[in-house]
Amino acid sequence: MTTALPAQGRPARSTRLLSALRSLVLGTLLCATPATALLALGWATRRQGWRIRARLGLAEEAPGWILGPREQGRVARLAGGLSQNIRSGIMALCAGLAWTLPFTVLWLGAWWAGWENSFNKGYEQAEVGPAVFLSGMAVSMLILPLVPLMLAHMATEDRLSAAFELRRLRTAAAAAGWRILALAVLAGLLSMPFMAARGVLAFAPDFFPAVEDYSPQEIVDLQDSIGLALAAWAFVAMVTLRQAGGTVYAMAAVAAAARHPGLWDGTRASEAAGPRTRVGPRLAVLWYGLAAIVCSGLGILLLVGQFLDHSFWRWINHPLFILPWAG
Repeated sequence: MTTALPAQGRPARSTRLLSALRSLVLGTLLCATPATALLALGWATRRQGWRIRARLGLAEEAPGWILGPREQGRVARLAGGLSQNIRSGIMALCAGLAWTLPFTVLWLGAWWAGWENSFNKGYEQAEVGPAVFLSGMAVSMLILPLVPLMLAHMATEDRLSAAFELRRLRTAAAAAGWRILALAVLAGLLSMPFMAARGVLAFAPDFFPAVEDYSPQEIVDLQDSIGLALAAWAFVAMVTLRQAGGTVYAMAAVAAAARHPGLWDGTRASEAAGPRTRVGPRLAVLWYGLAAIVCSGLGILLLVGQFLDHSFWRWINHPLFILPWAG
């Protein structure tokens, strides 16, 4: 009996490894284009919700890329997962845009104002672009620390309206304590490769002089390779932040539901038992303020990246929070 247990564990580990590898390959291919990235976003959203509900003690079948739950009919089983991924992807995309457009539109306007001012040599209005950008930065610092918890709450409840339950999200953020700062640091670290990739071709001749002798086709091949690498990183980074955000949310939501049972009544977190932990209001504000300062680095990274690659849609879309497509 005791010698059989390790033998039983090996297939399980190998199955998990093959499943993770399959998801990585499929997710990378899907994140290569904006249309198919919606499927990867939906799958990651469903998987995040499944993991959180499992932590809360609710047993469910893991979401698939194409197949639906086994207990459904044959037709729903064959394509139920695909349709649910599309639905969840649209839901997550709408929530991400609704939360981030208040500052990304300002950043886009600042970018346009800067180019317009430079083209027309209107130096007397040179302060307009920076002023608009800093206004967007201030708004982003208030919003971005809460976005990972918002995405986790929406995935857990599996409804778009959950993304706008601000009172519940506020109490969850307060219960998260220092972990909300940890999520902001993680998001900043995961964002760096996206911005660094913008300068690869711009500064490649300084580090790899042989690039200057590349033919046009070789340049295209290099760009394609960078694009595929970014697609892989977009998928890995999105899943990593979703898993971390789900772990923090599961703890914080249960603690918030225990402290504010009336507010959280009817949610999945209210059904789970947990300690009635409390983070002091001053300490909660401190952790959120530090997270906001860290999140300001995301705006700086975007600004630097835009000087190296002038694609306007990158002001609107961030692969970690909206669509996992690096462009």
